[in-house]
Amino acid sequence: MKTTLFLKYTTLGSMLLIVSACQQVQAVAEPAVLIETSPEVKLELQQQIQKAVGGPLVKLADNAYLFESQIWVESAVLRDDKGRPLDGRHMDLANLFILQIEQGQCQLKHNKSGQLFALTKAKCMAEKQRFPEK
Repeated sequence: MKTTLFLKYTTLGSMLLIVSACQQVQAVAEPAVLIETSPEVKLELQQQIQKAVGGPLVKLADNAYLFESQIWVESAVLRDDKGRPLDGRHMDLANLFILQIEQGQCQLKHNKSGQLFALTKAKCMAEKQRFPEK
């Protein structure tokens, strides 16, 4: 009787471990490109980049993220009336932002900090799906 009960609990425990392990498999984010763009999508991207680096809204090209999953954003340099940087030389590095898709959700990743920003207006697809030759 004790052996049968032990086997039942052991079998049940094994099944729970297997089910738990299957649920632990995580989706991997893939580099992505926009399916289409609009002023609303562009504004959303600008606002998320602004959250990551601070300062004013960055200027983005109208075709940002349509052909590549990565863009570099340089920090703004304040200049005097003669065009010289106010603090002398500009030494700030550019920031890399990667558009990615995970479980159907478009995300913007700030590479330096690792911050992820969920995008609600943007529709994207895996870069390798759109451009298989890359």
